[in-house]
Amino acid sequence: MTDSAAPHGPDGSASPQATAVRYLTEHGYEQTTTSSLADAIGMSRSTFFRRFGSKEDVVFADHDLALSQLQEQLDSSTLSASATIALGTLEVSRVLTRDPVTARMRAQLLRSTPLLRERELVITHRYERMFQRYLARVALPGTPDWGAIAAAAAVVAVHNAALRRWMKFGDDQAFGELERELTALIARFSPWFGGERDASRVVVASFDAATAPEDVLRAIASELG
Repeated sequence: MTDSAAPHGPDGSASPQATAVRYLTEHGYEQTTTSSLADAIGMSRSTFFRRFGSKEDVVFADHDLALSQLQEQLDSSTLSASATIALGTLEVSRVLTRDPVTARMRAQLLRSTPLLRERELVITHRYERMFQRYLARVALPGTPDWGAIAAAAAVVAVHNAALRRWMKFGDDQAFGELERELTALIARFSPWFGGERDASRVVVASFDAATAPEDVLRAIASELG
C-alpha cells in the first residue's frame, strides 16, 4: 500500500480509504456494491480493483501497511527483543490510529459485519505469526518451541487491549502505557529472548570420605552464600 493507506490526500481531503470506510459504515457493507463504492470515492471500478483489490481489502488497507512496516522492522532491528517488540507494536498502533475518525468507523463496521470480523481474526493471526517467527529467531538455546508461540500471542493480546481502551475511552495514555506493558511482558519470558540469566557459579569441593553429609552441605552453602 502507498497513498491508498494515507489518512489524507495532499490537499488535506479524506483519503480514498477513509471515504470508503465512511461510505460502508453509513450504507452497510453487505448492501454496498463494489461499483457504488468506487463511485463514492471517485474511481472507476477497474481503478478501484487495481488499487485496493476488493471492498473487503479497502477496509484493512491500514493493516496491510502496518504488517509490511512491522516485518521490515523485525527483520532489520539490532535492538533487544523487548525494545524491538515494543517499538514495532507501537508503530502498528500509530498506523492504525493516525486517522482517529476512520479508525473508530472501521471498528464500528467490523462490529456490525461478521464477514469482516472473520477477516480481522485472520489478520490477528498474521501479526502473531510475524512476532512468533521473530522471537523464535532471537530465542536463546534451550527455549521451548511453545515459548515464542506464547509470547507472540501475549504481545498481540496486550496490544489489542490497549487499542480497545483507546477506541472506547479515547485514552491518550493507552499507548504510552503499552510500551511499558510490552517491555514488562517480554521480561516475563526472560531469559529465553535476550534476558539476563542469573550468574552461574561452580564450586568444586573435596572432603574426607568420613565427613558427615550435613557438614558437606553446610560448607557448600557457606561458600555459595
